[in-house]
Amino acid sequence: SIKPSHIIDKNFRVLVGSGENKYEMSVLNISGTSFGALSPNAIQALNTGAKKGMFAHNTGEGSLSKYHELGGGDLIWQISTGYFGCRNKDGSFSPEMFVDTVSKPQVKMVEIKLSQGAKPAHGGLLPGSKVTEIIAEARGVNVGEDCNSPPFHSAFSGPHELIEFVAKLRELSGGKPIGFKMCVGHPVEFASIVRAIVDVGVEHGPDFITIDGSEGGTGAAPPEFSNRIGMPLVEGLSMARNFLEGADLKKNIKLIASGRVLNGFDVVRTLSLGADVCNSARGMMFALGCIQ
Repeated sequence: SIKPSHIIDKNFRVLVGSGENKYEMSVLNISGTSFGALSPNAIQALNTGAKKGMFAHNTGEGSLSKYHELGGGDLIWQISTGYFGCRNKDGSFSPEMFVDTVSKPQVKMVEIKLSQGAKPAHGGLLPGSKVTEIIAEARGVNVGEDCNSPPFHSAFSGPHELIEFVAKLRELSGGKPIGFKMCVGHPVEFASIVRAIVDVGVEHGPDFITIDGSEGGTGAAPPEFSNRIGMPLVEGLSMARNFLEGADLKKNIKLIASGRVLNGFDVVRTLSLGADVCNSARGMMFALGCIQ
């Protein structure tokens, strides 16, 4: 029988972070679903379901919209290269706007998106024709203007600066759990991040790391990327767990896994491979009536 040692109680809840702002997560949560990619009704429905089911809803890179708030469920606020919801007019990171949003009680954790499974190392462009007033309001951009998500972050560069940025966001948020999301490419990339956590100090490192598999889905990826780039979840998750265990960091950092987690067996398999909790967008969207 499978008895994952990291499940802390019979209700399958896992504590992420430390201090007063640590968050008790369910083993299954809603993965990144951006407002703008999904409709207002879909976002509100997903978040309402999260509240009823007592699990978390990741905002996706489209930022925290009023439709997320209307649902009343717990939120993991995802920050990507466009810094939507916490950006200056020139697209750079705004600490002041970050504080305004992260201070909302509904925001339980913050996830820095480095890459996602279906399109690692690839940015995105929402054409101006699709940037409506309500999307512009949520993302902090101008109506009718192209909305760019560059391939790289401008607030930091390299593993050590990433960990320093994590520490900065934790301080600005008042101690809420901070982590990052990535689809693993070359193993040396993740190894470099682990080394940076050791160098900077585990107390400044991430509270969680989300590992996305290359089989993850999106409607905004070139087939060449979605079909051929990045590690599948099983490989990326196993490697990440082994690196963290080898550096004696796993006890301090929770692993969240996403990437075609669809049914109960997927959850059991993923937890058995070393994840502490799982995220699923595909299954939740099927529940909404998505026909892919």
